[in-house]
This record gives sequence, structure tokens and C-alpha cells, in this order.
Amino acid sequence: MYPLAKQPASVVCFALERVVMCGVLVGLRNDAASRSILGCYSFWPILLFVETSVQSIQLISIKEEVDMLRNLLITTTLLLVFPVLLFAQDGKLRGKVTDRESGDPLIGANVVIDGTSLGASTDISGEYVILAVPPGTYAVKVSYIGYSPVTISNIRVGANLTVRQDFALSTTAIAVEAVEIVADRPLIQRNTTNTVRVTTQENIKNLPFRGLQNIIALEAGVVQQNGNLYVRGGRSGEVAYFVDGAGVTNPIFNSENVSVIQEAVEELQLQAGGYTAELGGSNAGIARTTMRSGGSSFTGSIDYQTDDFAKPGEEFLGTTSRGYRNAVVTVGGPLPFAKNVKLFFAGQHNYVRNRQAILIEPFKFENLLSDVNDARGAGQPLPGPIEFKRNYLYNNYGMTNTFQGTVLWDLAPFKLKATASYDFFERPSGGQWPTALRFYFNQGRNLMQETGTYFGNVRLTHVINPTTFYEIGVWGQLRSFRSYDPDFGDDWKLYADSTANADKGFTGFRAKYRGPNNYSIINAFTIQHENSPNNSYSKNEQMSLGFSADLTSQLDKNWELKAGGRLESWTVRNWAISDISSYMRFAFGEDGKSVRTFTDAQERRIRLAQRGVINHYGFDVDGNKVDSGVDAPPQPMFASAYVQNRFEYDDLILNLGVRFEYFDTDHKSFSDPNSLKNANFSADFDPNLDVINEQALVGVDPFQLVLPRVSFSFPVTDKTVFYAQYGKYAQMPSLNQLYVGTATLSRSVSPITRGNAFLTPVGFFMKPERTTQYEMGIRQLLSDNFAFTVSGFYKDLKDQLNVRLYAPEGTRLFISYLNEDFGTTKGVELTLELRRTNRLAAKVNYTLSDAQGTGSDPRSAQGAIEQNIGRPISIIAPLAFNQAHRGSIMLDYRFAKGDGGPILEGLGANVLLTFNSGHNYTRVKEPTELGQSNPWDVGVENMNDPRSSFPVEPLNNSTTPWIFNVDLNLSKMFYLGDVNLEFYVNVLNLFNSKQILNVYPTTGTAQDDGWLTSPLAAPFAADPQYVAFYKAINQDNRWAYMGAGRGQVGTDIYGAPRQIRVGLKLEM
Repeated sequence: MYPLAKQPASVVCFALERVVMCGVLVGLRNDAASRSILGCYSFWPILLFVETSVQSIQLISIKEEVDMLRNLLITTTLLLVFPVLLFAQDGKLRGKVTDRESGDPLIGANVVIDGTSLGASTDISGEYVILAVPPGTYAVKVSYIGYSPVTISNIRVGANLTVRQDFALSTTAIAVEAVEIVADRPLIQRNTTNTVRVTTQENIKNLPFRGLQNIIALEAGVVQQNGNLYVRGGRSGEVAYFVDGAGVTNPIFNSENVSVIQEAVEELQLQAGGYTAELGGSNAGIARTTMRSGGSSFTGSIDYQTDDFAKPGEEFLGTTSRGYRNAVVTVGGPLPFAKNVKLFFAGQHNYVRNRQAILIEPFKFENLLSDVNDARGAGQPLPGPIEFKRNYLYNNYGMTNTFQGTVLWDLAPFKLKATASYDFFERPSGGQWPTALRFYFNQGRNLMQETGTYFGNVRLTHVINPTTFYEIGVWGQLRSFRSYDPDFGDDWKLYADSTANADKGFTGFRAKYRGPNNYSIINAFTIQHENSPNNSYSKNEQMSLGFSADLTSQLDKNWELKAGGRLESWTVRNWAISDISSYMRFAFGEDGKSVRTFTDAQERRIRLAQRGVINHYGFDVDGNKVDSGVDAPPQPMFASAYVQNRFEYDDLILNLGVRFEYFDTDHKSFSDPNSLKNANFSADFDPNLDVINEQALVGVDPFQLVLPRVSFSFPVTDKTVFYAQYGKYAQMPSLNQLYVGTATLSRSVSPITRGNAFLTPVGFFMKPERTTQYEMGIRQLLSDNFAFTVSGFYKDLKDQLNVRLYAPEGTRLFISYLNEDFGTTKGVELTLELRRTNRLAAKVNYTLSDAQGTGSDPRSAQGAIEQNIGRPISIIAPLAFNQAHRGSIMLDYRFAKGDGGPILEGLGANVLLTFNSGHNYTRVKEPTELGQSNPWDVGVENMNDPRSSFPVEPLNNSTTPWIFNVDLNLSKMFYLGDVNLEFYVNVLNLFNSKQILNVYPTTGTAQDDGWLTSPLAAPFAADPQYVAFYKAINQDNRWAYMGAGRGQVGTDIYGAPRQIRVGLKLEM
């Protein structure tokens, strides 16, 4: 990296101009004097490009020039080309038309894609190129005077991919009738220079499971662990998601904002690194989904599947029902009165009674009495027994409604595509395990959580001439979240009010704003009273607006030039109160009649936020939206520009590009953090209110990087392709680690109240995380129906985020996120694919990898910090998500229409085996004291409190057991004229195996945390009721493990038990 910090804007523009121009001016020579062994092409101009661009150049402008650079960027992109977070989504079709007998090129032959306005004429060499082809399957027709026309159908064009299709025509003297041919999908991609994996609707519909995340997890190089995706050793959150070209990654969480209904997917494309300069926003992978468009005729489908065949907790076929119900409706086709307008719509309703696919061993305890720790006095009975049925949790439902659609309007030479999506998700928050036990008698009062996501995208394509087109896109999205009491809704001040609760029938409050005492049983195990009020409320919102444009020009038959950029602006809001009872008692007194007064609005704002533990920005302290002032919402902006050269020859495909990334996080930082070590230094901190001085905070400069990308492939023969790639990538960490309200921030940095407690880390010093990747691979067609791809990769990870003590002058100031982690990952990926032969299709994915680094996630150094050992030593070790071996084997056997007779016709089976060798973890000492734990969660004390975590081996030296899983789909299709009726059964975890996902770090086993056999447990183990209850909730049901520590919340030791779903699908 060559830092140019504090340099004039002119230096920034000059440096960027140099790199961009080098990318544009790269050329290839093929003269006799300069031939090289690499396909007989010389690379003399490329040397200039590599010399200028081989290192990522970080350009950080000074504060006075931020506005100038922002205006320059916006003006430049508007005047020149302006794409992508609506990256170019269309593909290219090229090939050659010849005389079948002589092999001579046919000049001026017409090549047309049926059902579209797209087409081309062949040049003097018989070559044709058709640009701006939307992803999909087409029939292509070629006609020429004196020759019989030829139509080849089933030609698959992928997003941003080149498909070659040659035609050989016969003269009318030989063949009078038109020729129709059905093409086979190519098993190897001859024109891609990195690893691109494409999954189509045809591939998806026979899989046993649902969900695009699960489909991505099948691909080589991808690890799915504890609900997160890791691509080629990158951390979670390093995959960028796109729908119809528009970016749908939420930068606050670095997660997918829009998930497409499975039946609405035309194509899902995964690039596991190595992508060209036109793609960005990710360090690890790009997942691009193309939604279906309506066809030339009406189509529709209705699909319903369920496992709701048994009562909750009742066993059948060795498993139980989750109450799963999923219904999908699709409709597509042209408008009756406007055939050039094609519509597609999909709607999905999903309801699951038990949203956790979890293994629960049944238990029941009756006649439980309050112990001496209960305020009611010992010996008082509980309201009833505590009973959990097998795999069932009461009030743990989840419900999702999703509606999505596209409109495609073909107005040659213009094409307009609009995409829209709405998703609503609802669930109660306290019904899941392990919280369901604490809230057992209070399930009817669980907080409700709602998430609504809106997405709209419009893209205009204008084909200027057969070799040039541009695309302009506008898109927006809104995600809103709310967590609220089902009885009082948004009126959160009533949550803790005894009078308001009594009106709803909830009595037993101790005081005006103090709810009933909890129950306490068996050594102080607390369970909420049935009338206990909710004490928290939250809402947040992320809204974005983006604009983009792309220019693509085929300068000659071998050279394609792309250029563009994108601009996306977000507005982020959050309001969350964690202690309503404390807020109300402070604001209105214990009796609710003593209204507190404040000297000014600032004191009121800070004191109420402190007492209610309110974290807010984009809302004032009372929860009202604001757009300006000290609580104004952050408005991060992301922009990029790129130039991409692509050279396509018969024996060489070369991509040369450079990308400019601009990250403006719109946040402020301390003018001098060292001043915070003095509690009386009031320039940056107000000791009277115990709050930072917001006026003393200064703006942080945007980050700007130039990232070169070089890749090439050699089609050695028509069956062998060699490819290689080098590139630099960058992305911002999740911005929820950056944005925080004033009172929340002050608790973390206060010279007065801060202590050893691990508070919210300060994210002011975050900067982009960077990756350099190298990749080499070979694609080999072994026969007409069998091929393999093997690739090797190496990644250098830099500036990864982790928590550190901010103490530059030796004085402990506060906990901060700093970009000080690094790592390396390397691996080999193998894919074998058998095209359907004798009814059998198969695909094998396997990855051998090694991911090592100094930290697995942004808080992996928490234990070292809390143990007060000073600045953690950077130790390179296997990462916690490292899985050395991972793979899948898919076998699909089915009878086609007209095959096998009336019984076997349409019968099919899909068997999917997935496996991995387990992940790394660290064995630790068993607890020597209760510490911050209690007799019920002391078995995971090392996970609850990192200060009690003392390794007994090198970091991540142990590995969890191997995992094998088999899923099955069985289906039978009935062909009823124009209607197809399919009956199917999906079985997940066919053999109902008890898969060990994680283990207790003290014992290295999944069955026992080691506590009951510890000498410290002897006083408690003397009580048989304690032992029985501990075994039931912990050893059998992982209660403490699943609720322990910030890193393990929600994760389980065991995988999901068997699930059986039966479905019926009608296609028209």
C-alpha cells in the first residue's frame, strides 16, 4: 500500500487518472517481432499497467477537500458512465456461421434470438456478437438466402458471461426443411477467467431443501457454520448480494437484505473471489440472483408443502412435526394487449409452528416449590408443572409473507426491466430455546418482533448499435424492524405501568413501575412470573437510494470495453430502550406522580438515555424521528468506478481492469482520544453529565482505494481450459459496530464510570478490510457428458477488525475496534459434474482448505482484554470456522416424460450427501469457582465470562467430529395435457443422525460439560432434585450452552433432527 494521506485533491485525481488510463490503453500485439509463448501474444503495454497497479493505493483526502472530491466523483460519474451496484447483469452470445459442406464463412447471415428484439448479422469472417442478452434459456435462429434456416434451442445465457454458439447451414439443394436442434448445456465455461458457479431453476427445483443460502452452501469453497456463510476463509459478512443487478447487501449488518423466492429465481450465480473490476463490495464472494421474467406464453404454478401431520411433540416416523407450511404461487406471461410487455409474479406464505429445528429431549417436573431465595417465602408452589415435549417449544412460531415480481418492456432499441419485492416477517422473541424455560409461565407476554423489507429496482438498457449499449439503473430499499409488547404496541411507557397492566388483567406488581417478583426454585433458578411485564422496546430502520449506469462496447470482434460506476446513499436510524422500569421511576418517581425537571434539554436528553439505557440515533431520546442536530441519522455513502478490458481470442481470454472504491461512513471521532484519560478535561468530556462533548467530535475522512484486477484463461483445446487470476478487494466492516448513541458511547469511554466490564467497543477507528487473492484452475471435459474443474487459491487477509485496548500512551482508555487482525487462507476446490446420462445426473463438490489468522471474528480478543493481560499478542492459528475437508455428493435419477411407461414416467429421486471434517476450537480449563456464574450455567463459565477462559492447549488446536448428512427428495410427475401435477416428499436428515456441530470446550464432548463431576459441584449435587433438573436442562438440552456468552447465543451443539415434508405442485 502506498498511503497518500494529506495530499491535495489534484494528486488524488492525477493518480487515479494514471491508473484508469493504463487500464484503458492496454493492448495486445501479434506481430512477428513480438510474439511470446503465451498464445503468441505480447504483453508490452500490460507491464505499464502491472507496474502502476500491482499494489492497492489508498488515497485519503484531508478534511478541506472532502466536499471537492465528493462533488468531483458525482460529476464524473454522471458525465461519463455510472454503474453498478446495478452491475451489468446481461450476458453475451457470440459465434460463427459457416457452410456445412465447405466450412466457408457466411457473410451477412441473420442471427435472431426468438421472443426478443435481439439479433445480429455476421461479418466478413462469418462471426456474430449479440450484446445485452438477459440471463435465460433461448432458441436462436439463423437464416441465409439459399440455405435452410437452423434453430438451436435450450441455449443458456448467464449473467455477465459469454456463450459461444456456432451454426453450420446446409444449402436448400441439400436440405429444404428448416432444421431444429436442442443444445446441451456446456459442462465447462470456456470464456470465464475465474471460478463462476451457476445454479438455474432446473437445478433448484429437485433439491430436498429450500433457501438460497443453503444452495450457496453446497458450492465448493463455502463453509456454513452456526448459521453463517464463510467463503474461502473469509469472515462471515464478506459475501455481497445482488438481485437483478442491484446490490441488496445491508451494510449495517453486511447481510442479505432481499431474499428471492426460490421459484422466482432464473439463475443464481456465485463467484468465490477472483471477480473482475466491475464487481465489488465484497472481500470473499459475490452472489447474484436473476429473477425470472414472463415468457411469450402464459405460465403459472401452485406449490404447497407441509409436515403438519402430527400434534406438537407427538412422534411419527422417528421424528416430530414443526408445523411447517409453505405455499408458493407464480404467474408469468405477456400482457394480452401488449405482447412486448412481459410480467412475472411470485407470492409465498411460510408458517412454522416451531421455528427452531431443534432437538429437545422431553422432561417434566411437577410440584415445584419456591426456595429460600424467593421473595414470597420458601415452600410456595409454582403455578403448575414445567413440561417440554419432544422437539416442541410453545409460542415459537415464525410467519413470513413475500411478494415479488418483474416487468420487462421490450421497446427496441430500448429495454426496461422493473423488479419489486416486499417481505414481512413476524415472530415472538421469547419462545425459542433456551429463553423459553425462563419465560415458561409468561409465554403469552413475549415481545413480538416484526421486520418489513421493501425493494424496488428499475433498469433501462439502450442498444445504441449492434456493438454498443449502456444501462442506467435506479433502485431503493427500506428495511424496518420493531420489537414490541403485543398488548401495548409502540406505547412503551405503559409496559412497566402497574395500572395499565391491571387493566389488561396482569396483576401482582410490587410498585407502580416494579413488576412481580420472579419465581425461584432449586438453588435460585429463576423463572419469570406469569404477569411479569416486558422491560424493553426497540425499532430501527435502514433506507437506501442508488443510481448507476454501465457502458459496454465491443470495439472489435476481440476487444470489449466496459466502464462505469455506482453511487448509493443510506440513512440509518436506531432507537432501543433496555430498562423501561428504571426510566419511568427516574422520570416520574416511584409513585408515578413526581415528574422530574431538568435544567435544559441536553440534561434531559442525557439523563433519560442513561437511566433507560437508551441507544438512539436518527431518533431523539423520546423515539421521534429527527433529521438534523446531534441525533441526526448517519448517512453513509458508497461509490465506485471501474474500467474493464476484455480480450477474447480463440486461444486466449484476458481481463484487465481497475476499480476505484469510495467509502464515506459519515461519522465523527475524537479530536484527541488521549484527553479522555483525565476525568476533569472538559474539552472532550463533560464530567457533570458523564458524557462526551459532542461539539468536540470531528468528522472522519472518507476512504478511497484503487484496486487492480488481472485474469486470463487459455482454452488449450475445446475440452481443456486453463485460467488464472490476481486481484485486490476491499469492503467496510459491518457499520452496526460503528454507529452508537451518545449516552451509549459515553458509557464506554467515560473516565469516571468505565471499569473492567466489557462495554460496547468504540468503532470510530474502523477502516476498510482488504484482501489479495490469487487463483489458478483447470476445466477439463472428459467426455461429452462428464467434466471436472479443479482450482487452487491463496488469499492474504489484511486490516481485519478486532477489539483492542486503546491505550496509546500506556493509560487504559477504552475498548475499541481496530483493524489489526490478519491472516492467510489457501485451498483446493474440486467439482465433478455428470450431465444426465441414462436418467442419472450427478455433481460432486469437494474443498480442501486451511484458514489461519489472528482472529476469527471482531470480538475474538475479548478474553485477553478482560483478563487484563494488556495488548493481545497476535498469534496465527486455525480460525474457528476452519473446516479442512468439506463437500457434497448429489445424485439425481429420474424418468422423463414418455420414458418408463405409465408407472415410472415422471418418477425421480434426488439424494444429497453433505459432509465436513468439523471445525477448530480450543480446550479450556474447567471452572475453579462460580465467578460470575450460578449453579445452573457454571458449566459454561468460560463462555459466559472470558476472564474465566484459560486454554490448556494452543489456540484452536482441537477439532469437532466429522459430520455426515443425507437429504432426500422423491417425486412423481403426472402429465395431464397442458397441466403437470407433481407429488413429492422431502426428507431432511434422512437417517435422523445426531450430528455434533459444537462441543463443550472444557470436556471436548457434546454430552457433558463436566460440572456435575467437579469437586465444586459436591454441595449442589447432594440435592437429587438439583442433579435431575441440571441433567434435564443442560446435559440433555444444552440450556446453558445455547444461552452462554456473546459468541454462542443461539448456536446449538446438535444439528436438526429428521424433518419430513410432503408437497403437491401444479404447473400450467
